Amino acid sequence: MRVLPRTVLKEVLLLGSFYAAVYLGLILAGAAMPLIKQGAPIGAVLAFIPEQALLLSLLALPLAMVTAFLACIGRMREDGELTALQAAGVGTWQVARATLPIAILLAVWMGVAAHLLLPGLTLRLFEGRGQLLRQALAAKVERRTPVWQEDTLVLAAHGAEDDRLIGLFGVQIDKDEGLSAVFAPEARWTADPGDDDETPALGLEMRQARLMVREAGEPPRVATAVLPSWSVRIPTGRGNYQDKADSLSTAELLKRIRSAPEKTPREQRAMRNYERAWHTRLMLPVAIIALWAFSCGLALAVGRGNRMLSVCLGIVTVVAVLFPAMVLAKEVGERLLIDAAVWVWPPPLIIGAVGAWLLRRHR
Repeated sequence: MRVLPRTVLKEVLLLGSFYAAVYLGLILAGAAMPLIKQGAPIGAVLAFIPEQALLLSLLALPLAMVTAFLACIGRMREDGELTALQAAGVGTWQVARATLPIAILLAVWMGVAAHLLLPGLTLRLFEGRGQLLRQALAAKVERRTPVWQEDTLVLAAHGAEDDRLIGLFGVQIDKDEGLSAVFAPEARWTADPGDDDETPALGLEMRQARLMVREAGEPPRVATAVLPSWSVRIPTGRGNYQDKADSLSTAELLKRIRSAPEKTPREQRAMRNYERAWHTRLMLPVAIIALWAFSCGLALAVGRGNRMLSVCLGIVTVVAVLFPAMVLAKEVGERLLIDAAVWVWPPPLIIGAVGAWLLRRHR
């Protein structure tokens, strides 16, 4: 009996290590490409991404675990090894139980990392990404391309020095053909994470800004002004790990959940975000055990030796468990008046129950 657990563990660990490296590499590449496309220096991006490998491994490791379980047990089922074990009087439950130590160790790690490492890593992700975007905008200035361009707004600068833009010029044309133009001899980048219901942004603080506004109409009216200091927000897009609630410690989250007011719509959205972050950190270790039960049960029931099929099933399973907590609970749940737990907990509990039934049926 000791040979079976050692053999299964060895194969699962080898497959898990391979899949973890592949998944982590793909996730890191996916995180790096948008930054490079926005103009961030490749060297700075390559130096920034490895720092986030620990944070992104919180997604890569569950994917690797589920895929390894499906691939290993599926191969044993397809090759007839499970049938041979049953003929020798050894239940297939012994195969699933041999993989349980891996799931327990990963669950413990996910619990510790979610409470102790995730807040600091998330904050570093936000700060590092903001710095890279500032470097990207400085690179655009050197290439004589607009610093920021939308359908109706264009910002350009003559030069850049560290965190300063020299000779900033901007033009915005409204839908009603109104025109606004601004010129500032100097502008500085500032961090502007925004409120809980706003996307993270870079702040652009302009000094001695000359503003001209032409209102549409007949005849058009023109107003001018000199502003000693004027700040505008430049949105940089929303990221899965850049929410303010996710950068708070677990103790601070619990304190705010207990004491934060919940009267205005903004306070209600903030509370839903605090609840989502709190429940997600508690849910992750439970999700690992649920994923173990489901992947082992599914592999015993209908497993195949096809590794590509294992990869597809692994991705679908992990996304089905984590997507509601990390995406739906934030994008939809923050607008509701009910606790964010209704989005976070059902998927892992359902997956775990189905996995337990499959394991019991094929024990």
